[in-house]
Amino acid sequence: MKNKIIATLLTAATLGSCTQNTTKNTPQNGEQCVLPDVPAVILDTDLGSSADDLFAMTMLYDAHRKGSVNLQAIMVNRDGIANLRVADIMNTYYGFDGLSIGKVHDAPQNTQIFIPYWQLAMPEDYPDTPKFKRTLSDAQLSQLPYAETLYRQILADAPDTSVVIFSVGFATNIGHLLVSKPDTISDLDGVSLVSKKVKALYIQGGHLSNYGDEPEYNLRLDPENALILINKWPRPIYFSPGETGERFDYVPENVTADQKANNLTDSPINYVYTHFDCNTGQKMWDACAVLQYLHPEFFELHGPVRYAIDNDMILHEQPGTSHYMTFTKTAQQDSVIMSYIRTSSTGGLSKQ
Repeated sequence: MKNKIIATLLTAATLGSCTQNTTKNTPQNGEQCVLPDVPAVILDTDLGSSADDLFAMTMLYDAHRKGSVNLQAIMVNRDGIANLRVADIMNTYYGFDGLSIGKVHDAPQNTQIFIPYWQLAMPEDYPDTPKFKRTLSDAQLSQLPYAETLYRQILADAPDTSVVIFSVGFATNIGHLLVSKPDTISDLDGVSLVSKKVKALYIQGGHLSNYGDEPEYNLRLDPENALILINKWPRPIYFSPGETGERFDYVPENVTADQKANNLTDSPINYVYTHFDCNTGQKMWDACAVLQYLHPEFFELHGPVRYAIDNDMILHEQPGTSHYMTFTKTAQQDSVIMSYIRTSSTGGLSKQ
């Protein structure tokens, strides 16, 4: 019998935005204007394969600069120092060189790589690769905290129900957080800490129907921690299924045109899209998980239902409690969403 994963899906509030960048936020150098009740946000991502992760990052950089979020950390859930280097390169290029990074342990091994853009962080192995500026040395990267420790630190310091987490990769780090024990950081275990401090979790994962030859990628790569996440997570979860991001096709020629228009031809994103075959990675799966929080008005909430996910990572609608699922609305709305993704792809950083 197939295991069923029951997911809780609730609505999110629309946040305001700033028109001026007036102060600097302590954890990072990205300028941010001050707003009341600006949520702390964390991105948990499997950098180093599909390039949509990079746009999830730039959207949050952009939102931080506009003052609608307080970006606290990048948690890397794909193993390897190259992927930590990519996180550092991105943070450094976009002016977030003080942004915390958490590393994974006991990560899925031999994961499929769709676009090997982790090579941009390995100029010693690929001599034609430029040396992108970095903030952290390899020795410093090796000393980064494990993600669950960094999660515990951020959550322990946060006001109650104030932190929003985006998971656009494997469930490894979040699974480790949930099974963590009380320690010197907090006398709460992982589930209790999440229950007290987290507002919601946004996940890119799952499918609405049979989709391709294999189960959905993110959830199936670490099914043990995916089950821990779904079974133990005590706060609202919003799923962005594969079909949602599939509708938004940020093709390479548009990516490079947008980078050029903003004088960002020296950016990591421009390098990725000019040196690798990105025809499998320009679909905005991960970006949609972030976007449905930043702009819920772009999406339609369906319910009341609940969803179960089987071993094939197919979402099955079940009668029951008042839970919700997000879908995009119309073709016209799709155009608005794609325009927003393209506009925010510079991370609020234009060198015009």
